[in-house]
Amino acid sequence: MQTFPTIPEAAAPAPGLRERKKAQTRADLERAAVELVLARDLDDVTVDDICARVPVSHRTFFNYFDSKEDALFGVRRAWGDRSLVTERLQEAYDGSVVAAVIQTLFRALPAETADPALHEARMLIASRNPGLIRRRVRRLDDLRYGVVAAVAELIEQVAGADADAVGGDVPVEAQAELLLVACIGAVRIAVREWAEAGATGTPDEVSARAVVIARSLAGLARR
Repeated sequence: MQTFPTIPEAAAPAPGLRERKKAQTRADLERAAVELVLARDLDDVTVDDICARVPVSHRTFFNYFDSKEDALFGVRRAWGDRSLVTERLQEAYDGSVVAAVIQTLFRALPAETADPALHEARMLIASRNPGLIRRRVRRLDDLRYGVVAAVAELIEQVAGADADAVGGDVPVEAQAELLLVACIGAVRIAVREWAEAGATGTPDEVSARAVVIARSLAGLARR
């Protein structure tokens, strides 16, 4: 069975022992889920199996994740944190707000990790089980409200003092929500195309396709 080395996660300065233990338990659960699904098949792995491998109780598992699929992809509540999303948007911004938003969303499909091998394993599992990624895309709607403020901040930064003027009488927060909804929709379509094409193509290619889809709205809006 393939295993992955434990890599400490990025954390706030000088976290307490309790927080370090929680972060380690979460990482262990994520890693166990990936290793078990790689060795068997998604349908043959249960929450019981993941708990036994770490080992932790059911109650502990559900303190961190709602399902084995969430553990597999490392779904985290942190993506609703404005400061983290702002940081990710700033890192992704390279002249296009649309591309920055979509790239940031893709960093949660699956959740980012400091371990490249773990990320690659997750993408391999996703290619074998396209429904998993579609499920994650549906969960992006859960992130929307925590991300809107960060997107609005990026729009203001790019547009300068005239951020509201860019959208006429539409407030920048409304622009941000509209953009985010469009980008989530574009990601959903791009992932569906990816799955229907046999789950071939890299995450970067799927992300680029989502950008093209999102930008197609601009042409429709002028008609």
